[in-house]
Formats: sequence, C-alpha cells, structure tokens
Amino acid sequence: MAVKAYILIEADPGTSRDVAAKVQKIEGVKFVSVVTGPHDVIAVVETNDARALGDLLITKLQKIDGIAGTITDVVLD
Repeated sequence: MAVKAYILIEADPGTSRDVAAKVQKIEGVKFVSVVTGPHDVIAVVETNDARALGDLLITKLQKIDGIAGTITDVVLD
C-alpha cells in the first residue's frame, strides 16, 4: 500500500532554494516548494510502503547538506 507524507524541512540560512532543488531530485518526491513560516521547504513524497518512506528519509533526505531538521507528517486520509 502506498504511503504519502508531507515533509516539513528547516534549512540552514540561505540554503532553502538549493535544498529544495536537491530534494526534488529524490525518487518518490512529487512536489517541493520553498515557503515562509517556521519551515523553509515543504515536500510531498509517495513511497510503496512505510519501510521505503523510512529509507527515503534516512538514506537520502538526511544526507542533503543544508538541512537542519525535518518533521514528517504521514497522510491518513
């Protein structure tokens, strides 16, 4: 069953656009936008299952330079 999630990304100062461009290149990322507010970038991702979502977060997203932190909200409905 597919898993969809919103990832709220806090970027290091001055890196939001670079972070968004790098996130967009990750397989499974459907949408990325630089935003204002408490987070700098929002991404919508879709993976095959929860394990694949965890893999995307740990092995791909967390390795991007400029990301200071993330919050992942999994879509229920």
